[in-house]
Amino acid sequence: MKRTIALLLALAMSVSLASCGLAADGVYTASAEGFDSDVTVTLTIAGDAITDVTVDASGETAAIGGAAAQTLADQVKAAGGAQIDGVSGATLTSTAVKVAVADALAQAGIGGAEKKAVADGVFTGTAESFGLTGMMTCEVTFAGGAIESVSVVEQSDSATGEWFASAEALLIPRLVEAQSLAVDAIAGATVSSNAIKSCVAAAIDAAGGDSTQWYTPVEKKTDVVKVEGYDVIVVGMGGSGVFSYCAAADQGASVFGIETAGKIGGNSVCTYGPMALNSQYLKDKYNGGEDYINADDVYKVWMEYVGSDEKADVIHEAVYNSGSALDYFVENFGFEFEGLGMLGSFAVPEWTKLWTVYSADNGNTSWNILGPNKTFQFTRALDIANGKNEKNRYMTELTATTLIFDEAGKAIGVNAEYWDGTRYEIYGDAIILATGGFLGNDEMMTEYLGTPVNTIGVTTCDGTGINMGISAGGATYMMKTLPMVHISQVPHIIRNDDLTADQKAILSALALTTDQLMVTTEGNVWGNANQSGTVDEGISVEIVFAPDYRYYVMYTQEQIDAIRTTGLSPAQAAASSMFMGQGGTLPEAGTPVEDIDTILAVGEAYGNVTKAASIAELAQKLGCDEANLAAALGTDTTWYAVGCNAYAYATVGGLDVDANMNVLREDGTPIENLFAVGQDSEGVCNVDGKAYTPWGGQAQSWTFVSGEIAGKQAAAYSLAQ
Repeated sequence: MKRTIALLLALAMSVSLASCGLAADGVYTASAEGFDSDVTVTLTIAGDAITDVTVDASGETAAIGGAAAQTLADQVKAAGGAQIDGVSGATLTSTAVKVAVADALAQAGIGGAEKKAVADGVFTGTAESFGLTGMMTCEVTFAGGAIESVSVVEQSDSATGEWFASAEALLIPRLVEAQSLAVDAIAGATVSSNAIKSCVAAAIDAAGGDSTQWYTPVEKKTDVVKVEGYDVIVVGMGGSGVFSYCAAADQGASVFGIETAGKIGGNSVCTYGPMALNSQYLKDKYNGGEDYINADDVYKVWMEYVGSDEKADVIHEAVYNSGSALDYFVENFGFEFEGLGMLGSFAVPEWTKLWTVYSADNGNTSWNILGPNKTFQFTRALDIANGKNEKNRYMTELTATTLIFDEAGKAIGVNAEYWDGTRYEIYGDAIILATGGFLGNDEMMTEYLGTPVNTIGVTTCDGTGINMGISAGGATYMMKTLPMVHISQVPHIIRNDDLTADQKAILSALALTTDQLMVTTEGNVWGNANQSGTVDEGISVEIVFAPDYRYYVMYTQEQIDAIRTTGLSPAQAAASSMFMGQGGTLPEAGTPVEDIDTILAVGEAYGNVTKAASIAELAQKLGCDEANLAAALGTDTTWYAVGCNAYAYATVGGLDVDANMNVLREDGTPIENLFAVGQDSEGVCNVDGKAYTPWGGQAQSWTFVSGEIAGKQAAAYSLAQ
């Protein structure tokens, strides 16, 4: 996100404008960066008073930041300035409003250029962050009116994924150097980055300063750097990009890698491991050298699932090379895996030895909720690849924007921008697109899949590679394959301490249980059709087929009263979210939940619970058809609708490719020097309207297979020029 105006910050505000000096009457507008977007504040000032305030937070999360807009506007008007409490759970939106108000008042002539002093010493700030089980706390040392150091002393972000380390390592030094909270968040670790900034802001306030004055704009560079003479350019350094990079380097090509995030690995760090059929490495290690699955059966079922032989040759590669591709990267780039059959097939119970798991760092003790920490394996592989040619190089925090074309329309390079503003023109003979699909692009999600979806995957995967391929004349394939979903949870995870961990677990259980009546966003019955205790075992995965990838679990007031006095049902007491629990413990079935009203009230404040006194009111609040809802619910009483949303790893549809991973034009001919791998091309293994081939580990396997093929083919093309 780019700020719409420079942030000219005021001296600390008091409650009234009159105590600060005369203001110029008029209307003043300013913007500041919130959670998902710029937040714009418009102040009307008349007679030394703020007479009207509007807050436009329409780009923020609707149920949290967006819903807080009016409350924040009311707080600003009541305070007569920027010194407001903000809204719990909408920290970044609240901070944006404070900063924008200070800026608008500065435009009106209120405040001065001198910062309010901070005391020397060590001060603490706490903020909600990416971690599911706790908030982040930082210690900030001030000396001589400046930030001397920042230390993260408590966080659960690293237990939630592998992205936090890049925020800690990269953001903090820049913040200290700039002495400004306006430093950009680290791509791929935005939530952790913003949490660190929020912690520092809280510490500034605790030290007697005014954090709204610490958003001095950070100047960007305007340099242009031209990089020439590469054989292969890899756009995106997630799993498929790393494998492509390594395979191309192994063939003797010079390779340049581009990654927008602050670390490599992409969506591959969200997985346990790949499907690998009859890998020799795994056969020797775990199965006495013998085959452990019938690949012909997998191929047959796969082809039946997609219902077409149009991409039979590509699917053949995906099946029969899944084991050999893993072997290739084990033998040549040091990858390691543990176990065979640790995780079975989602779809075919007989396939008990389908996939394997990445070996973890630190003697297999370093794990997070998404499996073993594995970035070190990808880094090690890239070190090996770079040792093959001194010219080989990859850069993180470098965002690819467009392809560069010659006069004949051939792609000859990539335009990119570094985090500091430096623009790069990178030229090479062959280009591999590996940007991870379009999960982070709301417009593309809406166009192809109907709506954005909650994410657990990497949202830097924003369709850049697919759009680059389209710009080169490439066709797309099965863009409406449903997103990768194995996880359900409440729509808005409560990452602060408004509820205890046990209370959060109860709220989640109310959303995840399978023994309640459920309705869709259209008001129709979803899942089991009554409240008799029937359990639909597949509901967590099948949520991907629900309209808008979510549904509501319904409770009458009578049922809530029963939970208060007699406790959760057995199904409710056993409900949990795969990978996304919040550290709490559910009470045993039959144990009274005396604080259920508190849990529901906080859930309602976060948009996870909708309470209504009638079906008509509930339909209005949910935005669904009243007639449908009335038919589904029957009884016109007080209802509680607890939201349950799908959380996606990634999208699947992508560019059309052949068995060499060449991007294909609409007429089916290959673009000889353009390739697509991973989620930028996985549509060729799937079919519109269905879940991606649900064997288990298949998507991660595709990164190995497509990466090896594309790297070798791109190297062969470039070295032949």
